[in-house]
Amino acid sequence: MANTSLRSTTERELDGTLARLETVWDDIGLTEDQREDRRRHFYGHIVNLCEKIIDDETALKTRITNKIERNTRDILKLYEELCVDPEESVEGLTLLELDALLQERVERLQQTKNERLENLRHLQEKDEGLCELLSETPYYIPSGLVPSAEDLQAVEEHIKCMEKEKEQREETFRKLKAGLLMFLEQLEQSPEDSFSQEVICSDDEDVPLGKAYLQQLRTVHSDLEFRVHEYQAKSLELREKIATLWGLLQVHHEEQQAFLATAPKHTPSNIAKLEEEHERLKLLRLQNMSFFIEKLQEELTVWWDKCYVDKSERDRVKAICSGEANEEVLVVCEREVQKWKKYYKENSELFGLVSNFLSLFDQVLELEERAKDPSRLFNTRGGALLQEEKAKKKLKNEIPRVQEHLMSRALAWEKQEGRPFMVHGLQIAQYIEELWDSRDMKKEAEKNKRQQAKAAVDVNRGMNAATPQIRTPGPPQIRTPGPQASSKKRVWEGDDPTGIKRPRQVPISGGVAFKSSKSPLRSPMKVS
Repeated sequence: MANTSLRSTTERELDGTLARLETVWDDIGLTEDQREDRRRHFYGHIVNLCEKIIDDETALKTRITNKIERNTRDILKLYEELCVDPEESVEGLTLLELDALLQERVERLQQTKNERLENLRHLQEKDEGLCELLSETPYYIPSGLVPSAEDLQAVEEHIKCMEKEKEQREETFRKLKAGLLMFLEQLEQSPEDSFSQEVICSDDEDVPLGKAYLQQLRTVHSDLEFRVHEYQAKSLELREKIATLWGLLQVHHEEQQAFLATAPKHTPSNIAKLEEEHERLKLLRLQNMSFFIEKLQEELTVWWDKCYVDKSERDRVKAICSGEANEEVLVVCEREVQKWKKYYKENSELFGLVSNFLSLFDQVLELEERAKDPSRLFNTRGGALLQEEKAKKKLKNEIPRVQEHLMSRALAWEKQEGRPFMVHGLQIAQYIEELWDSRDMKKEAEKNKRQQAKAAVDVNRGMNAATPQIRTPGPPQIRTPGPQASSKKRVWEGDDPTGIKRPRQVPISGGVAFKSSKSPLRSPMKVS
């Protein structure tokens, strides 16, 4: 309808224009031929205008079509670069609508591309800075490639990893630097090389954190730590030697503490003081050699008793130390003290088990000895008999358990050390077996003795009954089982009222002490 109205208006305008032209031509006085020529010229202008309008509109259509094609290519390329799925196409759109839609998509995809590239640039700058500090390789993304969302996430994860690694290495550097300062202080020295000086003078926030740099720092740290431990070991050894000499020289506690206050650390200057004091005490030791040897012999006897050393070993050392007091005897005594002291400390748990077993064995002998006293039956005040039965029952349950535990630990020790565990010159199993054998044979001898006494009384009374034959026991002999004899079955049953004393053949503790020389002790004065 609108198109028809527009066409009618145009026709009226053309007719009006021709009418006005006719009036003008009338005024001019043009002939019909001239007028016909001008009419053809007028219509030619209109045709040319229409053709020009058609050409312009066709060109516009072409431009729109080309733009749609170009945008389509750009969109497909951006889809590929951004690694995103293409959007669904829209049907039934005009060229202008399609052009506008594609232009919007191009702009949106291009903005996404620019954002990713900008984000990648910032991330790469941060990643490269961290990796340069840590001497690590940055996360690689080929140049000119538009990163995908997964690529950007991977770079972010790499940055987080590098930041965490940076924190850890900074903490490691601070600890190593603090240790370096502490060790240098303990060693009372300045940094020896340019690297150590650089570490000490560096700012914690501006240091290279590469693996090679930290490894070099660890090496310096370990070297200084080793030297510090060497000084500590030397200091502790000197202090132990000094304490031993103080004890033997009977130096007053106040004097000891006064000296220790002057050398409380393990620094070289303190070690020099300790060495000076040790030399002074060694000189005093030589001046009081007889007294020192006597004290060492007393201490050695204590360690022998704790280690259950047999008589032959004791006699061997006593033979060496029985002569005149001299430096050689002193050295032997010191060496033996250190030997058995170390042996006891290394096996204190096992010796504790031996001591516990022997204590229980003593209680067995004591209960059996007490059972021979008939007067206890009349002394029931305070429930003595009840207490005795309770103690006997407790021992009956306790001593097998302790004995089995002792044997188990002793066998484990022998397997580890590759040699037998000796108690008073006997392997532990043989020693325990002979303890029980000696007790049993002693009880048998006492039983025979009672039977003989009873038979003698019957004869004296003139009894007509036949005198029972009494087997005269010979001297008690100790059975010697093989080295693997088990003592687990030989335990106290606690059912025999007879008692025995400890047999002399199997020592339990103690030994012959050194003969005292009673030598006077010189005053431990400092030697000038």
